[in-house]
Amino acid sequence: MRKWITIAYEACVCLAAAFLAYLFCTARNELFTTDEAGSYELLKNHKWTQMLDGTAPLGFAQVYTFTKDEVPAGSNALVFRSIHQNVSVYIEGALVFRLRKDLGSSPGKSPGCRWNTIPINVDQQGKEIRVEIQPVYQSVTDIVPYFYAGTRAAIYMRIVKEDLSAILLGFLAVVLGVGFMLFTALNRHNPKFDKSLFMLGQFSFFIGIWKLMDTRLSEVLAQHEGIISNVAFLALMLLVVPFIQYFRELFVLKDHWIWNAACLASILVFIVSLGAQMAGIADFKETLWMNHLILLLAVLIMFPLFFMEVKKSGWSHKLKAVGVSIGACYIGFAADIIVYYWSDGVYVTDLGIAGFLVYIMIHGTISLLDARRLMTIGLKAEQYERMAYLDQLTGLPNRAAYAQDTVCSEFVKQDSLIVMFDLNNLKHCNDTYGHEKGDLYIKSGARLIKQVFGPYGKCYRMGGDEFCAVLSRKTELECEKLIQNLKNRAKEWDQVHKEDFLIQIAAGYAAYNSMVDFDVGDTLRRADKMMYRDKFEMKQGRTA
Repeated sequence: MRKWITIAYEACVCLAAAFLAYLFCTARNELFTTDEAGSYELLKNHKWTQMLDGTAPLGFAQVYTFTKDEVPAGSNALVFRSIHQNVSVYIEGALVFRLRKDLGSSPGKSPGCRWNTIPINVDQQGKEIRVEIQPVYQSVTDIVPYFYAGTRAAIYMRIVKEDLSAILLGFLAVVLGVGFMLFTALNRHNPKFDKSLFMLGQFSFFIGIWKLMDTRLSEVLAQHEGIISNVAFLALMLLVVPFIQYFRELFVLKDHWIWNAACLASILVFIVSLGAQMAGIADFKETLWMNHLILLLAVLIMFPLFFMEVKKSGWSHKLKAVGVSIGACYIGFAADIIVYYWSDGVYVTDLGIAGFLVYIMIHGTISLLDARRLMTIGLKAEQYERMAYLDQLTGLPNRAAYAQDTVCSEFVKQDSLIVMFDLNNLKHCNDTYGHEKGDLYIKSGARLIKQVFGPYGKCYRMGGDEFCAVLSRKTELECEKLIQNLKNRAKEWDQVHKEDFLIQIAAGYAAYNSMVDFDVGDTLRRADKMMYRDKFEMKQGRTA
């Protein structure tokens, strides 16, 4: 089930990316305006009325009127923020600015959230300004905008200062998310590495994107205001599954059905919300309550599972960290939800993302430490395994490695040819010149064998002065040529190095034959007999 949940979730991510690409190509607002100019000042004195409007989405419009005495002299622009509202601005009855969703473009009713700049030319200064605002959703009907006399550029620094904490937290979450995902991707082939860290990275990335897109600075900088709010909604919907999928890995009860149920519910909410948006039935903002409910349930299910875990496994440092992060998530998320619905979706606190960042950093640290510990253990285990199957003097695989390699499923004995080698007079070298010279003899002989036969198979030190090579798809004639090449190189080595001893390597070979060999062990014994014959002949022809 977990595999199918992962596949379904990744499909949702792809759908979200495709939807955003579609919006980028098709989403348009009807925007009419003139020039720009000056500094800004908050306007407090203006008339407000509500009138019926058959062209408005909800059947009425909110009208704000500014007389010449209410707008400071010399003001050259009126600046205000609209939140899912159509806007029309008139100066002395002449339309100078209009914003609304182009109904012929992508599905959706809202032009999004944006900062609007209405230029006031010299000849328009001191004249009456009327702003008509049509709420697109019922939830934004009580929103009263703040009006400034000034320009869009003039309020950049003010917005940055007000949203600085949210911008920094969102940026930190994105950086952490990308870092976790890249770290996991780079270690994806390591079986000891915890791959669930990738899900923590996904969660951190999406919560960071959600927070950044939900700041007013993104509205100021954006060229496609409608896309910005949709990115925020999609990111919020996509962060639930990785949040649950990562958290479940921290529990012994990771296979409990409630984890799967929560993930499937989140995926279902995403599909329903995206389908309703595409069909024009309801915008993301109108179905956002479902995602908030799923996210709340995702946090709430942690508590019973947490106490079940404590009852089952007892307290541990890991569970204490889990408890702290659950509490931080719950407090921050609860504060965000309360403020969001209290302000009709205008404001969101930074407590939610701060709580989740506590969660991300605590569990990211735990996962990285666990990964480091497991990777260290794995490296030590691999080192011990190499030592068990490696001859320390020559660096060649040993007899144990030979035994393992010739019984594994990948080994095809029908295509194999076994070559046995023996270093002549090794005992004489040890007794006469010492074991240091004997070790040099062994290492030099092993190096020559590997140089000649290594490119065509695998070489082993079977013990003492005996070596073996297992070749694949080589004929006996080709093997004889390799053996002659080996003996020639041994002579060259003797001439170059002028040691007290001579390298003399006896060799014998045998190809596997199902008619005479029960297994590859019989093949090796036949090669061994041939090698001893060669050894005897070499000693008989040796010059004293």
